[in-house]
Amino acid sequence: MKNSRFQLEKKWFMERKTRTRFGLILLGIIATVWFLIRVIPKPSRANYPCMRVAAPFASAFVLYLAGIATSVFAVKKIRTSFKNSHYMLGTGFIILLLFAFLFSMYHSTIPLSAKTLMIKEVRNQPIGIARGTYPGRVVWVWDPDATNENCTNTAGDYWWQNENTSQVETDKMLSKAIRTLTGTDNDSLAWDAIFRYYNQTHGHGNTGYTSGQKIAIKVNITTGYIPNVDTSTYQRSALTEYMDIAPQLILSMLKQLVNFAGVAEGDISVGDPDRLFFDHYWEICHSVFPSVKYLDRFGKHGRTRAVPTSAPVLFYSDGTISDSLPQAYIDASYMINMACLKQHDLAGGTFCAKNHFGSICREWSSHLHYSLPSPDGSGIGNGYGKYRCLVDLMEHKDLGEKTALFLIDGLWGGDMPVCAPKKWQMVPFNNDWPSSVIVSQDHVAIESVGFDFVRAQFTTYSHIDGGDDYLHQAADSANWAPGIIYNPNHDGTRIASMGTHEHWNNDTDKQYSRNLGTGDGIELVQRLITGIGDHNGNPFSSQMVRCYPNPFRSTATIKILRSKWNNLDKKVTIYDSGMKEVRVLPWMKNQPVLTFQKGNLSCGVYYLLVESSDNTVIGGCKIVVMD
Repeated sequence: MKNSRFQLEKKWFMERKTRTRFGLILLGIIATVWFLIRVIPKPSRANYPCMRVAAPFASAFVLYLAGIATSVFAVKKIRTSFKNSHYMLGTGFIILLLFAFLFSMYHSTIPLSAKTLMIKEVRNQPIGIARGTYPGRVVWVWDPDATNENCTNTAGDYWWQNENTSQVETDKMLSKAIRTLTGTDNDSLAWDAIFRYYNQTHGHGNTGYTSGQKIAIKVNITTGYIPNVDTSTYQRSALTEYMDIAPQLILSMLKQLVNFAGVAEGDISVGDPDRLFFDHYWEICHSVFPSVKYLDRFGKHGRTRAVPTSAPVLFYSDGTISDSLPQAYIDASYMINMACLKQHDLAGGTFCAKNHFGSICREWSSHLHYSLPSPDGSGIGNGYGKYRCLVDLMEHKDLGEKTALFLIDGLWGGDMPVCAPKKWQMVPFNNDWPSSVIVSQDHVAIESVGFDFVRAQFTTYSHIDGGDDYLHQAADSANWAPGIIYNPNHDGTRIASMGTHEHWNNDTDKQYSRNLGTGDGIELVQRLITGIGDHNGNPFSSQMVRCYPNPFRSTATIKILRSKWNNLDKKVTIYDSGMKEVRVLPWMKNQPVLTFQKGNLSCGVYYLLVESSDNTVIGGCKIVVMD
């Protein structure tokens, strides 16, 4: 039966591949003709958006034809050369034929390469129903001081070492994030708001965390597999420079739960069940919280083995397969999902939903790849309206629907699921590590923001056709794949919307519909100031002063958020990153805002301090000037 099914799937796939090839040839002809008709009379039209879409298909088709023509020419020359005993010449044409064949085969797939595929645009057109204490809110905290910009990520100087990832700054970033997410003044109140919202929306009443309730934390340790880890010592033996979740951020989360949420160490399980919790995580976390259960695949060297459920509990909604989950997840009252900010060569991006590929109690999760889009177009998952296992993972009662807090670790960030961290070029990082933490109570919203970040930074896999299809379906059941009813629990429960999805307006301003006041979708709260005052005594982290937009290119507006300062003359002092004064701006009384011109300031990070005429410090903020 299994072999018969395999043969049917293989036959279907080959037929689809043939249809796809003919479709691409037809599309190439149309694109070439359309490009020539439009551009020859007026060459400037080559820059039009429609021409930019047509150009890759047209050029690929022309290259494909060139490859075929070269092949035909080479075959004729081979026959003639060998017939006339010109063996060296004939061998040369054989090599040319081989090159032409490979060339044409490669370029025939260009229209389906990741560089030419685009996510379906839904800019500031939200779908779904927003979730959270503040519905649709996603908080992005950025602090360049959290990472060492001079880290070489070589032996003795790896990204995960305390010299390169600041524990102090990471603690502050997480604190800032959850306070902003919940609109509270301290961390304990923030956690109470997080747990109360979860309980209210899951039928448990207006209650916070109750002593004795268990919490499971799913972290992303993709590279923690054999042979990267020596199982006899749990030390890394390979890929030591490759990134996963920052161990400092795991420790920050444990500090928050134990010290502020009131969770006992023994009631917390943290790990990546299909991977090994290797030593550079263990040494940082276990030394502070020895009673926490550190889940991993084997449970050696003090770790706790992730025991699978005795029977499958996760049923994929296309009716094909099922999986067991760690019993610790079933026993937990809440989950916290800590993913990474990475691009992915199959899914486009890998955030909180795909983080649960590591929750499945199998050595590998490759059995789920069929439902992901493929960058070369060879899979069955490209496009929209296809079955997406990620929706099942998001909707499962012991995975996505048990999660009280979603987090994306963007301290380092990468262009692949298994890779070394990359310095990011997009605004505002400007060739530095992204140094970011992103949190939300809305699963769909945080995934959407994660996608926008990787799509702004990278031009390859994050633009794959259908990459955000799972978000369309998770946001609104009207977008479910034909014939699919998502019910991964086999309990008959259907969730019409699991959150809100949209894409931001542009890569610089990063504004969503709630930011713009145009819809009830995502609100991205940007906190680009963290802890500056703790370094030098200046209150640059004050919330009394706002500068917007931030970052900015030419002009920004400075505003004081308390009207009591309006009737005083003020001054604004601008400092460079070395705290050298570079400009002083007078601010007259009863002037509600001050316009700040970039002038001769070079791009970079600056600090803005507002003082009243009697030298009282009102507040300040960090600003970023761009070219």
